[in-house]
Amino acid sequence: MADPVSIIVGPIVNHIVDTAASLIEGEILAILNVEEEVKNLSSNLTAIAAVLKDAEQRQLDAACGESLRDWLGKLRDVACDAEDILDTLATETFLWKRKQQVRKIRAPINLINKSSAAHKIKEISARLDVIAKEKNDFHLKESSDGGKPPNLPHTTFFVDSTDVVGRESDRDKLINRMLSNESDTTGDVSVIPIIGMGGLGKTTLAQLIFTDERVKNHFEFRMWVHVTIDFNFGRILKEMIEFHTEMKYSSDVPTRTLESRFLEFLGGKRFLLVLDDVWTDDYQEWEPLQKLLKQGGKGSTVLVTTRTTRVSDIMGTQPPYSLECLPDDECWSLFKKIAFKDCNSLVDTHRKELEVFGRQIVEKCNGLPLAVKAMGGVLRGNIDVNKWKQILRDSIWELEKDQNPTRPKILPALKLSYDHLPSYLKQCYAYCSMFPKAYVFDRQELVKHWMAEAFIQSSGQNSVDETGIEYFNELLMRSFFQILNIDGKERYRMHDLIHDLAVSVSSPHCCQVKDNNSRILSEKTRHVSLLGQDVEEPALQIIKTSSKLRTLLLPGESLKNLGQALDKMFHSLKYIRVLNLSSSSLSELPSSIENMKLLRYLDLSRTEIKVLPNSICNLCNLQTLKLLGCLWLFELPKDLGNLVNLRHLELDEMFWFKCEMLPPRMGNLTSLQNLHAFPVSGTSGHGIEELKNMANLTKTLHILKLENAVNAAEAKLKEKESLQKLVLEWSGQDVNQQDEVRAERDLKDLQPHSNLKELALHHFKGSNFPSWMTDGVLQNLVRLTLSHCTKCTTLSVGQLPCLRALYIKGMQELEEWPEVQCLSLGRLEIKNCPKLRKVPDLMPNLTVLKIKKCDSLKALPMAPLMFLILIDNLVLEDWKEGMFTAQDGQGNQVGQLKPTLINLLELKMANCPSIQALPKIFAPQKLEISGCGLITALPVPQFAQRLQHLALDSCSNGTLVRAIPGTNTLYSLVISNISNLTSFPKLPHLPGLKTLYISDCEDLTSLSEEEESLKSLSSLKLLSIRGCSKLESLPDEGLPTGLECLMIASCPILKSLGTKGTLKSLISLKDLYLDNCPLIRSFPEDGLPTSLLHLVIHECPLLIEKCQKEDAGSTQWPKIMHVTDQEIDSIRLPSAPDLPKKNKWTALFGCS
Repeated sequence: MADPVSIIVGPIVNHIVDTAASLIEGEILAILNVEEEVKNLSSNLTAIAAVLKDAEQRQLDAACGESLRDWLGKLRDVACDAEDILDTLATETFLWKRKQQVRKIRAPINLINKSSAAHKIKEISARLDVIAKEKNDFHLKESSDGGKPPNLPHTTFFVDSTDVVGRESDRDKLINRMLSNESDTTGDVSVIPIIGMGGLGKTTLAQLIFTDERVKNHFEFRMWVHVTIDFNFGRILKEMIEFHTEMKYSSDVPTRTLESRFLEFLGGKRFLLVLDDVWTDDYQEWEPLQKLLKQGGKGSTVLVTTRTTRVSDIMGTQPPYSLECLPDDECWSLFKKIAFKDCNSLVDTHRKELEVFGRQIVEKCNGLPLAVKAMGGVLRGNIDVNKWKQILRDSIWELEKDQNPTRPKILPALKLSYDHLPSYLKQCYAYCSMFPKAYVFDRQELVKHWMAEAFIQSSGQNSVDETGIEYFNELLMRSFFQILNIDGKERYRMHDLIHDLAVSVSSPHCCQVKDNNSRILSEKTRHVSLLGQDVEEPALQIIKTSSKLRTLLLPGESLKNLGQALDKMFHSLKYIRVLNLSSSSLSELPSSIENMKLLRYLDLSRTEIKVLPNSICNLCNLQTLKLLGCLWLFELPKDLGNLVNLRHLELDEMFWFKCEMLPPRMGNLTSLQNLHAFPVSGTSGHGIEELKNMANLTKTLHILKLENAVNAAEAKLKEKESLQKLVLEWSGQDVNQQDEVRAERDLKDLQPHSNLKELALHHFKGSNFPSWMTDGVLQNLVRLTLSHCTKCTTLSVGQLPCLRALYIKGMQELEEWPEVQCLSLGRLEIKNCPKLRKVPDLMPNLTVLKIKKCDSLKALPMAPLMFLILIDNLVLEDWKEGMFTAQDGQGNQVGQLKPTLINLLELKMANCPSIQALPKIFAPQKLEISGCGLITALPVPQFAQRLQHLALDSCSNGTLVRAIPGTNTLYSLVISNISNLTSFPKLPHLPGLKTLYISDCEDLTSLSEEEESLKSLSSLKLLSIRGCSKLESLPDEGLPTGLECLMIASCPILKSLGTKGTLKSLISLKDLYLDNCPLIRSFPEDGLPTSLLHLVIHECPLLIEKCQKEDAGSTQWPKIMHVTDQEIDSIRLPSAPDLPKKNKWTALFGCS
């Protein structure tokens, strides 16, 4: 039995009816002599729309399904054709009217081929007549809503990946195995496979383990890579490093460079790596990664999730963990949590009746959590017993018994959840099939796609964007998406089985073309994504085969080459709505882009494009224009104001920063939602009045050069009630009295709506803020920035109950900040305010404070600080310590009385010469002190028990170094610029110290004041010595034997690297860096340890000369020949990796 696929027509028909109605009201149809045909077409479709809801529901019934699906298929084909021709006609009509307005005369209709358009409309109308008559054969019922989507409730429900049922035991078993000595038996990295069929919860289990506190505390580093079918060593390694460093790497970074980076960051470190969804059964694909991972520290673990035992056989070093189906009672708990979420008011009898059928439905899910969640999503909030019976008795449950083994397995529960989606969601979901498996979705970005395809039918008071978000949230609620957290941002992914289902239900209208396999394209194909790098051939095939294409995507970041196909596409694919050419080799956009008149979404991000042709401004339907990462693009086309439907204009911040002037008449873009730079000018089309009608600005508006504003009130900012962030900026030039008065008047007229969340003023020239700022009008303001408002002497911003962050910078004349309640303020930064004498005394929720260059400020506010930075404050002396009770947003006291700074975790202070001592009661995790000469003591051991990082800089003697407290927690110590320190003192017991940096201690002659001063640091892994101009030798007694990385640089008279055994005894040493030590001639006589993997020698000419392989006088070559990765200025082994030259000190901080 082959399961039938639902054919969705309703949303298309509704859109055509709306388009036809607007055309009938105009005169274009009469001119083309097709008015009657369009009216007849509209009438037929209106009648059909009334019964479509019934038709789309009954098409899966065995009794009439086949013939009804055939009828719906014909209707869909003609509806798509009608939509194309009517959209084209509506576009031509708009362009024709605009041309008339510009010329002020009646223009002839020569923009379209009249006879061709009329012929197509008549042909479509005739086809529809036949289909309308066939409708009567099915005795379909009319629905009162005409197939329109209902008003969706605004849902805030999200599937929480931590809200897991029934996997606690599996989690604990695996964690116990990972943390026990059992993982270390092989001496290599431990690989534990988790095996189970799709939908069983392998990834969820891995997430539970990955985020468990026991795991976080055990492993030094954790990484997560979603692998999928393509086991690409370079990509996996790149994503591992990106996860660890939280930095993006270019896709063309050589693999050898990535290998070297891995060794620097993670060599010898105990890490956890999760390889999620692995499919490869080729040992040769796994072997390079396996070899590299073995360089990790003892106890490192790789967790692999996979569906096949073959993967386990190849990769596993430990027995696989077979994940079993969820027990019935756990499945029922999971189902109840979802299905009955909004049914708290159900009477017991009704609930029990639903539970009877619910348990039977859950039983059919066969213990698969994904299937259970899907069924729970279908029935969530539905209390109609007949609906539950219908789900239970659906014939789809028989599907599992008779599936084609060559096709992806479609779970009955998932197919059933799709069948019960409303039609407006089905097409949105099916569209997602064009993105590759494991694709990371951005919710708002996907909604832009749906909007461009006219999938979203706005209803009620909601905008199209808001309705689209509701569509997405409903799919999320039904478990069609899973939530991810990437860099602190919420992103989404489809489970593989959900993606397989999307591919199944979207064919043949949507397809992915992989490896140039363009044979799957057909005349019915309307949405295509091209996967791979060589996309020219499939693009040419699209032109030949799929001329009615609406969508062309190039997902992924690898560079793609369209070759000669691009211009041909622009001439041929005239119905396209969504075009994504990002990450292609495009350097010049042909002016023929204007032929794609229906285009609504255009992505040119990450291309080499330097200029946009002005013809792009004829794309009057364009809603989204993405130009992110276009590094050579410096201006926008002059007629950009013609894009009257543009909602999203996306460029990098650097573009806006450089932007001197925008194209004229930007005010025509009344749908635009964000404008990151609007420089005001006195020239026509650039005045501030252009902002008047831009009422849809919802994100950011940045207005620059406000001194050029003639009538600031014309911006009508108070009417922009959805605006979230407003930046007002004057040029930073000298001002006179007239400028000051004018600036105050303009700022008064620029009052925003009270809904505003963020406000920033830059270079405001007035002395006084307007009443809308001082009287607390902005009750919803969360963030306020005042930068270089150099004339203001008093800071008065009123009572702002929601204010969380305040930034004050460069206010040279600011003297007073009157006492005011700052109940909600959590972050305060004050920089370069030399006359400010005082801040409000009480800030009960302030946790982050930064004060820099405030030469008159003597005291801090009393606040429960957690992070404090003090830099260049000449008279600051008072910590304002005392006892303190926290307060809520209403000023009510919460919690117990405690010292104000007891929660201070990080303190950084530099050049604060009046501070005589550290706070009396505080226990920091991170402490950095520089140039504070009166401080002579550090926290006593009692308050050092959570100290992890300590940096001491620019002290006149070694007093603070000798005051370092003994603690088990300190792992990083930096000692720099300490004058009069001739010998490095013996430190107290620091069993957790891993990294020690000694730099620029000009008087240091010895690293050993007492015997074994350094060697006693038994846990030390990294030692860096730099800029010690009087140091001549490493200590004879040796270095800590556990060292893994040793760096020595800029020690001009250093001659010796120690006696015999100094380096050879370092049996864990993997990395050795020597830089700018010109007097070193040799390594110790017994050479280097065999563990050394990476050796860098730079600007050490005497030593380099003796490391030459071919030179007879190369006495040091035998000592280093075993090191495989050498970087010795221009000399390197022929077999060594071809690594780019590193910055001298990149490695220094990379190893920490």
